[in-house]
Amino acid sequence: MGAESVDLRSMRMPFGTSSNRMRPGLLGTAGGSGIDLRTPSSSSRYGDKLFSKQQHGALPSTRRIVSYVFVTALLLLGFLWRRYQLHIEIQAYRRGWIRRNIDPVPPLSGTCFNPATIAATDYNTTIAHSPKYVELHAGLSMQVGDDCFAFASTIPRTVVPGMNLPKRTIFHTYWRDDLKPLGARQTDLLDSILAMQDRETSTVILWTNALTTERLETHPLLSVLLKRYGPTRLIVRSVDKKVLAEGTPMQGHNLLDLADQKAWLDGDLVRLLVLWAEGGVWVDFDTIMTGRDMRVLGEHEWVTQWDCYDKIYQPLNGAMMHFLKHSPYLCEMLYAMANDPPPQKDSTDWGSRLYYKVFRRLIAEGIAPFKILPFCFTDGVTCRLDNRLPDPFASAHAEKKWSAQRRGSLERKAGNVWAVHLHNQWEKGFDPDGWVDRIIMSKVRDTIKREYPV
Repeated sequence: MGAESVDLRSMRMPFGTSSNRMRPGLLGTAGGSGIDLRTPSSSSRYGDKLFSKQQHGALPSTRRIVSYVFVTALLLLGFLWRRYQLHIEIQAYRRGWIRRNIDPVPPLSGTCFNPATIAATDYNTTIAHSPKYVELHAGLSMQVGDDCFAFASTIPRTVVPGMNLPKRTIFHTYWRDDLKPLGARQTDLLDSILAMQDRETSTVILWTNALTTERLETHPLLSVLLKRYGPTRLIVRSVDKKVLAEGTPMQGHNLLDLADQKAWLDGDLVRLLVLWAEGGVWVDFDTIMTGRDMRVLGEHEWVTQWDCYDKIYQPLNGAMMHFLKHSPYLCEMLYAMANDPPPQKDSTDWGSRLYYKVFRRLIAEGIAPFKILPFCFTDGVTCRLDNRLPDPFASAHAEKKWSAQRRGSLERKAGNVWAVHLHNQWEKGFDPDGWVDRIIMSKVRDTIKREYPV
């Protein structure tokens, strides 16, 4: 047709690698029309499909790899779990906070342990310095098995002849009437003390922030207890912090009226003030006493271990504590309150952290510190699942899965300790057939029926 001929054999396809790739000038006919070899051929389409298939095939391959890694990790974790005991605990503390609050060890007051100062108070040095029959701490945290509960069983069950003890054991507790009305959980604590502790030598003082005690004394639940135990064993008093602080480093201090909506700061202050004024055992209201005689712990002045883990900067707890009247240990704690930076809102700065600060200051100046009760004596629920007391509020249905051995072990544990700390949880109650009701509260009710008939 008169068109210029083109030798197709001398040309390379568009996907070739030769330098003689087709150019538009190689295509030509007389009329400018010709064959556009840039149109994808069957070979190029095959290459595209192959590339697309390889791309899509990469996704299932990635999923398989992830699956293999996941299964391998599970098998490895299972192997480690069966073969090894894993102990992992991570806590984060700001270094600045440590430098400000932990590292410094300021001096003591210089007066609280002065012999002349002690001689001018009602501190019972005979009890404080006499030889002791009971050792309260094993020197270890006792995290293994039932060691802590077994150690508690080494403490005598009753008072040993020759023990120097206070004539009366006064139990103190505090209720913020403006935060929550008194209920059955609170009266359970009072019954567990008054019905089970020695009738001739024990008294409970219920402190309230109310200006008068009339509201509590006429309370439907509390009035029954006041009638049952009489005015010498159950006493209701209003807290006057200004009066209680007289003669202490907190006298006239502007922080005496400090309070918060959790009753932490004022509760921590009140416990030190009332123990200074009266001496005795402080018991937080979120506690149940088991019935073991508290007098055998009365030779020593003590706070409690926070839990079995020995938190490095917060190892101590004041949910229960025992100090003698006008104790120099309490004097030092009140001195620290008065002179250290004010506490943070809703904090344990006047509680756990305060006790630890004073403990370190005492040993820094060569003074024997107060004792520390092992965690399980009063707070056996704060440890690992395998060696702690079960949930106090667990249902009886959950206990049906327990073996007879576990039931027997629980009764021995609860029988060896003095209290169970409930850690608030005010909205919860004891299951009528749960272990707390069966092992502890049933004995309280039986004692009340037998010794305090209506």
